[in-house]
Amino acid sequence: MERAVTPSLHLVPSADPPDADAEALDRLKRGDLGALGELYDRHAEAVLRFARRSAPREDAEDIMQTSFLRVAQVAGRFEKGRSTGRAFLFGVAANVIRERRRAFARLGRALGRLAGESPSRRILVPSSQGDHLDVARALARLSDAKRMTFVLVEVEGFLCEEVAAMMDIPVGTVWTRLHHARRELRDWLGKGGGQ
Repeated sequence: MERAVTPSLHLVPSADPPDADAEALDRLKRGDLGALGELYDRHAEAVLRFARRSAPREDAEDIMQTSFLRVAQVAGRFEKGRSTGRAFLFGVAANVIRERRRAFARLGRALGRLAGESPSRRILVPSSQGDHLDVARALARLSDAKRMTFVLVEVEGFLCEEVAAMMDIPVGTVWTRLHHARRELRDWLGKGGGQ
């Protein structure tokens, strides 16, 4: 039995040393907005890629921009010993994604009440049902928490401990989500995309 070839997800290493991000965040704490520009130049593409894989694609640009604006607001919370500057930035992006999801869920419930319907949970599943096996489709089938954890660890290359700090959850929860995400992706991709 031949194995289906799937598009690979690749690890994207940071070209700058991690302390460059920490230094930029320290400067940002002191009011140097040029440091925000440096962080943006180094990480905007990676944050956008993370947002596209973790949230609806049409929201990715807004999430990326909101994340950098939020970094400017919360840079004072960055602690060098607790995480890297890159991990802090992705943690902010993860929070922005969760906040947007909660806001849209509240809006959906409110609209459902106005229409007299019971709210239903929507699953992010692309409409294309072609024969081509698509990793993005498989990722979309994961729960939000599992998808975000998988992307942060497997694609962006963060350690489980860093993801735990970003998402403010125990590291055991990260390992559990990662285990289940890998299993579900393997099962789904092994079945030819559920077709």
